[in-house]
Amino acid sequence: MLRFAAAAVAALALTGAAGAASAQDATGAALVDYIFGQLEGEFGISAASRATGRLSEGGSTTGTFNVSANAAYIVIGACDEGCSDLDLVVRDASGNDVGSDFEDDDAPMVVIPAGSGGRYTFEVQMATCSANCHWGVRSYNAGN
Repeated sequence: MLRFAAAAVAALALTGAAGAASAQDATGAALVDYIFGQLEGEFGISAASRATGRLSEGGSTTGTFNVSANAAYIVIGACDEGCSDLDLVVRDASGNDVGSDFEDDDAPMVVIPAGSGGRYTFEVQMATCSANCHWGVRSYNAGN
């Protein structure tokens, strides 16, 4: 699972840097979808959950997704060309922080170790954005 997580981060970094040129006219929400599409195509995976939206710099929002018992998950965020820093916090059904990514980048990732299932909450924070930026968060079942 950790090998997948490391590869996913590398793929997102490459997609973010080269994705806009490859997508040619993909911007905004289309660029976010393109980034995830590249990641999913590269690893032959499908998202367990998806969420999208728009935020201005300094804004934040939350969403929920389900986690199966005894399965590990990877939660990944991405944002459009106007965004250069997106942050992510994941909390379990009891509201406890499971993980966070406050790195100065636009592809945050949190690994949820296998454990109890239930409804989890993510909080996405738009740290740096030149306008009203599009964001996306997807979770992936990484197995046991």
